[in-house]
Amino acid sequence: MRNLSPLALTLTLGLLAASCSSSTPSGGSGSGGSTNGSGGQATGGSSSGGSTGSSGGTTGSSGGSTGSSGGSTGSSGGSTGAGGVTASGGSTGSGGNTASGGNTGSGGNHATGGSTGSAGSTGSAGSTGSAGGGGNRATGGSTGSGGTGGTVSCPGLALCDTFESSTVGGPPNSTLWTIINGSDGAVTVDSIGAHGSSKSLKVAASQRLYIRNSNVISTLGPEVHVRFYLRLMMALPANHGAMMTIHPKPVDQYAQDPEFRFGSQDAVFHWNNTQGDVNVPTVSPDGDALSFKPQPSTWYCVELTISPATGNFSASIDGNTIAGLVNDGVKTSNVDESWLSTANVTSTYSTLADFNLGWASYGAGAMTLWFDDIALSSSPIGCAN
Repeated sequence: MRNLSPLALTLTLGLLAASCSSSTPSGGSGSGGSTNGSGGQATGGSSSGGSTGSSGGTTGSSGGSTGSSGGSTGSSGGSTGAGGVTASGGSTGSGGNTASGGNTGSGGNHATGGSTGSAGSTGSAGSTGSAGGGGNRATGGSTGSGGTGGTVSCPGLALCDTFESSTVGGPPNSTLWTIINGSDGAVTVDSIGAHGSSKSLKVAASQRLYIRNSNVISTLGPEVHVRFYLRLMMALPANHGAMMTIHPKPVDQYAQDPEFRFGSQDAVFHWNNTQGDVNVPTVSPDGDALSFKPQPSTWYCVELTISPATGNFSASIDGNTIAGLVNDGVKTSNVDESWLSTANVTSTYSTLADFNLGWASYGAGAMTLWFDDIALSSSPIGCAN
């Protein structure tokens, strides 16, 4: 061989090297076998076994191909384990757990909230699919209609009845109420309610008809709080009527003396008792002007506070204390002066034995009225509870 120049020698050696490199050196990167999935690129490191097999120099038939929906690796000796193609759901393979053979776990179906029931109740939270399940996402779920509106909840109160669990047309809950003098009219659960609720108690009486609870009021201590919503079919009459009565000792359904009452006189609200037949406010134009005159077909929140220990009491309508319906133990002209001047009134009602709601006429005539959200407590209740 003749002597070659350095440049010629370099070119010659390069050509010889190219003609002998038909296989990829062992340990080369297997990342060349990765394929972009339909939803994104399956990233991830190269597999330590991802080099092309040394025999033959070509990638085996299952070695370079990417497996279906999750990327199964080929047989040992040649496939790329770089994550494979992501599933048809479109999530990136790198987001899931890589299985031992290169299958990408997409995380399964993901329900973000479940559907809300038609009555406003929340459905189940949605189950997570099996690993590698395709990455479909259920977004949001549908919202229900919002449930029954207006029902008042009153947990923790000594007595509470919203009538929502009672049957329309039927009687009130017999575990809470006894009907007194039921032959005088009708006491039924009705399909209208206060502040948007669906039921209330309707009392239609010609003379005297009540529902009575005898288990609670005597347990409340030195101060009793009463709350009920009231609706009248007609204006209050000029003559005396009563819609709430309390007795200081247990009585049968016919007894009416002694009796402490909240009702009407001169078409406005009045307190009254059978001891001397005195009223708060006094029955006079000046006294009546300090009371409250309800309108027909209108719901009112009535709150009464009664203190057997002191003999004091008061009334508020829709959260507003009515000056003419307050006995605070200090004589006020046209309000409680006559009451406090009558002997034995305070001592007579130092105990309370029962609680009655309905209607009694003392010359007032028949009345139809509705009650809703009736409650008793030893502390203030409020109209919203």
